[in-house]
Amino acid sequence: MAERWFFALWPDAAVRDALAVRVPELLCVGARATHPSDFHLTLAFLGPLAPDVLACAERVADRIRAPGFDLELDRVGHFARARVLWCGPASPPASLSALVSEVRQQLSTCGLVADPRPYRPHITLARKAVAPPVSEWSAAIHWSVRELVLAAGTGGPGPRYRVRRRWALI
Repeated sequence: MAERWFFALWPDAAVRDALAVRVPELLCVGARATHPSDFHLTLAFLGPLAPDVLACAERVADRIRAPGFDLELDRVGHFARARVLWCGPASPPASLSALVSEVRQQLSTCGLVADPRPYRPHITLARKAVAPPVSEWSAAIHWSVRELVLAAGTGGPGPRYRVRRRWALI
């Protein structure tokens, strides 16, 4: 399977651990939990890339100057069609939207077209899932977002993703 590239926010160990502890209470029979090392919040999906386009995408990230920000993971949801259980912010901060817009706009210089669907920030917690038993957690998970990553998915058992590069948010 060809590598599928994407820009994302990658949680630190404390956030991954906090998510991993909560996933079992949300799983239904037959659901497949995401490996904690694979938790991420996608900003822009790029798909398979030729080496020159991958290099262009890295140059795009070199130019990004965005501030770090705080994210509250306080909502649980379900994409019924894809059968994905997810969590994310009930109220995404403006700085997240600005970062997504900047990344997507800059990627157009590489000939990459952004997904036309509205951006819905989420972390996939499980696949093959039915609707979640709750819509919010009793306590939000606080995430201090301080970096942008370029990662690739290769398929197979977890962990399924690897981070190629990281860029600090200022």
